[in-house]
Amino acid sequence: MSKYSITYDFGTGSVKGAVISANHEPIATATEAYPMYSPEPGFAEQKIEDYLSSFKKVTKRLLLQTNLTGEDIKGIVISQTSSSLLFADAKGNHLCDCVTWIDSRAAEQAKTLNERTGIDDMATSKRVSAKILWFLEKRPKVVSKAKYLLDVAAYFYLKLTGTTAFDLTAAFATGLIFPISKEWNEYIVEMVGLDPALLPERILDSFEIVGHTSTDYAAEVGFAPGTPVFAGCSDNANGHLGTGCINPGDAHIYMGSSGWLSVTTSLDDESFSFTQLPSAIPGIGYEYFCTDSVGTTIEYLIREFYRDVPDNIDIHALIEEEVRGIEDDEKEVLFLPYLYGEEAPIDDPNVRATILNVDPSVTRAHIVRAAMEGIACNFRWIKENLKEQDMWDVNFIRAIGGAAQSDVHLQIVADVMDEPITRLANMRFAGNIGLSMCVDIGLGEAEDFSALGKFIREDKTFRPRKKFRKRYDRLFEYYKRSYEALKDLYTDMNG
Repeated sequence: MSKYSITYDFGTGSVKGAVISANHEPIATATEAYPMYSPEPGFAEQKIEDYLSSFKKVTKRLLLQTNLTGEDIKGIVISQTSSSLLFADAKGNHLCDCVTWIDSRAAEQAKTLNERTGIDDMATSKRVSAKILWFLEKRPKVVSKAKYLLDVAAYFYLKLTGTTAFDLTAAFATGLIFPISKEWNEYIVEMVGLDPALLPERILDSFEIVGHTSTDYAAEVGFAPGTPVFAGCSDNANGHLGTGCINPGDAHIYMGSSGWLSVTTSLDDESFSFTQLPSAIPGIGYEYFCTDSVGTTIEYLIREFYRDVPDNIDIHALIEEEVRGIEDDEKEVLFLPYLYGEEAPIDDPNVRATILNVDPSVTRAHIVRAAMEGIACNFRWIKENLKEQDMWDVNFIRAIGGAAQSDVHLQIVADVMDEPITRLANMRFAGNIGLSMCVDIGLGEAEDFSALGKFIREDKTFRPRKKFRKRYDRLFEYYKRSYEALKDLYTDMNG
């Protein structure tokens, strides 16, 4: 019997693939980057051709590394960033580029939907429901030619199996199921103005089978016919699986291109809120707050301030050294890391990244440290918002994601939040490991997700340091006040 799962995690800037053993260890990993395009202000799109090419490259690399063939794969599972959107025709051909989660073009449409439904927070500029209305108003020809409304994972289900579905977490991200259910909400769909025939009929749990590989594309990629493809879950939900956050009160921070702070909860209709999402585990949800620019902020600063660093120098190691070297320098520079607007702790599509309080003595290290502190302030602000709602009673905070590889940055997050934070050993591919449990449960090889506890490996715990407490309490207040002082200006400049 085949022993290996193959898992894919489509993120903001790349797809991460992993072959996972029966012991839930990644025996091979591969990553392929793809670009983001912004043809107009507020737009954030990616090419479907880039997704298809990246998926194929990653798969072939994984099979080559392991000397496996498609026959050795017992199941395939795909995850993607929440709230992506594309339309495809009856033959499965895409009719537009993928509108990514970070795209904020639909601010006016969000206002319209909130007015139509009478629900103030039903839609935001980044929710799929508002983006659908944008297409209906601005690109009606695309919608008129469409057979399917899909996200990235659902598109790949179609390409691999010839059939499609939404997993529950992806369906919830559309804003078209309301509140927690596995059925499309006819009222909300009608308010958006969407033909319900464009929506996949099936909404599946993470461990349910969408279909089996049967297409020419599946064969080109390297899969054997008849390999089951599982529904999986969104990236934030696979973060819960990969960090072992399966009980109420378990919390984790993700630090990738974007970032989030999330706390596991029980899930029922009475406790429903728009910040509470269904997880990959039946009956379990999570409070989820996404801050849009984490790794993208650091990469932006690398591009602008470290472009002359020789190729033989490890830039990230250099940054660690430079920022650690000014650790005791109390120069107070503020960096508001809002490159693409923001969802949390503030919801403002017009805000942009801003540096404050620069004098001639400020170096690039001060600016990078300020950016790390700004990201940490966003996490603390989210924590404060949860505390105000009596929702901050956590068992632990675990950290994953590529940006969590930075000891300096994670220590700053622990200091600013005044919380111990434990980084996991497989921080970059934790989501892939979590996804593999969907395959095992779907095939009857595991009873439920509690088995994940056996496979979580911790790397290092970062504890808050008392000597920085007063500094960061003061900086945090400055940080919040700076947004309040500038928000009207952002609206005037970018609204």
